[in-house]
Amino acid sequence: MANTDVTLGGASVTPLSNQERTGGFTHKFVIDHTDIDVGTGTTDTVTVSLGTLPANFLVSKAFLHVTEAFDYSGGEAGTLTVQLGTDGDPNNFVAATALITTGTPVAADTALGPASGVIATAAGSASVSSDALEALFTNSAAGSPSLLNTGKLTILMQISEIALA
Repeated sequence: MANTDVTLGGASVTPLSNQERTGGFTHKFVIDHTDIDVGTGTTDTVTVSLGTLPANFLVSKAFLHVTEAFDYSGGEAGTLTVQLGTDGDPNNFVAATALITTGTPVAADTALGPASGVIATAAGSASVSSDALEALFTNSAAGSPSLLNTGKLTILMQISEIALA
């Protein structure tokens, strides 16, 4: 098993405009399959750096939306999951969630998590210290991240910097 670190940047990381914030989200991250199609082993992981959470941060909610189904070329029967958290706690905000299960991709336009699609964050979603925000993709069974030929995931988060008096 090997891990590959990838940094997401440019147009893939955007603070939301005031109009887009009506759902309470402040940040959007778009991860394309080409961002994670590295690693050739069947149990390889890919850690995508989404940026740095500010000091005195509070993450109130997170939302995962598969906008294009992830799929392996050649019909491999692999599995692929994603977690959202920090470098010290990879599933702090969203626990491992399947994007592909035994070769069957989650359909496009699918919200992951509870029926509402909004996933309340776990304990420890606030800190006085800044921290690295990361998405951890884990591949298992057959296939490998390098065999992905489609897929796009949008992550929406509510990230606040709280004032401590």
